[in-house]
Amino acid sequence: MKHFVILGLPRSGTTYLQTLLNSDPRLFCRGESFDAWQIDDDGQKTTDYEAIVARDADPLAFFDERLSLTEGPQGPLAAVGLKILFQHNPRLFTEVLPARPDVALIFVHRQNKLAQFASMRHTQITGEWTRTAPGALPPKLEAHVHWVAESCNELVNKDFLLRNWLERLPNPLMCVEYREMFEEGFPARLLKHLGVPEGDDALLSPLVKQGNNVVLRRYADAATVADYFTRIGRADWLGPELPEGAGATTPDAAAG
Repeated sequence: MKHFVILGLPRSGTTYLQTLLNSDPRLFCRGESFDAWQIDDDGQKTTDYEAIVARDADPLAFFDERLSLTEGPQGPLAAVGLKILFQHNPRLFTEVLPARPDVALIFVHRQNKLAQFASMRHTQITGEWTRTAPGALPPKLEAHVHWVAESCNELVNKDFLLRNWLERLPNPLMCVEYREMFEEGFPARLLKHLGVPEGDDALLSPLVKQGNNVVLRRYADAATVADYFTRIGRADWLGPELPEGAGATTPDAAAG
C-alpha cells in the first residue's frame, strides 16, 4: 500500500488534484482531515467537537489511522492519502510528516497569484467552493490594488517557505504547478510518483473552473490592477491562466 499527502495553500488546485486521483478506483484521497472546523472524508464531514479535540490532541495517531485504509469506495486500494493545507495543525509540519519519511508528498502551487487571490475572495463572497457544471461567472471583485498586492505577496511568500521546508524532508516530493494538471502526460507522472502503474481508467476531474480565465476580467478596477502589476513585472498574471478549453466553463472561463 502506498501513502501520500497533498500539500498547498487554499485555491491552489489541491481539490482539483484530489478529484483527479479519486477518479481512479485504486486511489483515494480522503480530503482535509485536519481542517480546524471539521474532519473531512472526501466530502463526508464530521463536526463533532470531541472527535476534533481527540484528533488535534494526537495528530500522529489520527494521521496513521487515516492512512490505514485498505478498501476504498470502489474497492481495494493501491494508494491512500489526504490533504494538508498551510493553515492546518502546525504539528503536522513539526512532528507528523518528519516522522513518516516514506509518505509521498505532492506540493501544489499556483504561479498566478492574482487568479488565486480572486478565487479565494469569490469563494468567501459566494460560498461556492467547487463547481461541476457551467454557470454564471462570479461578480467582478471590488478590491483596492494595494490589498490585492499585499495578498499576492503573502501567497508567494508562503509558497516559498513551504516548498523550501518540504525540500528538506527525506520524503519523495513532487512539485506541481496548477497549470500542469491540465497538460497531457500529467496523470502518468502523478502515478509514477505514487508508485502505482497506469490503469485502465483515465484520471478525470468533474470540476470546472469558476472564475474568468482572463484573470484581469475578474477585477472591477481592472485599469489600476493592470497598471500596477504591469509596472512591477507581473503582466503575465493578467491574461488567460489556462489554454483555451482546458477546464473551461465558458469561452472566457477555463477549477478556481
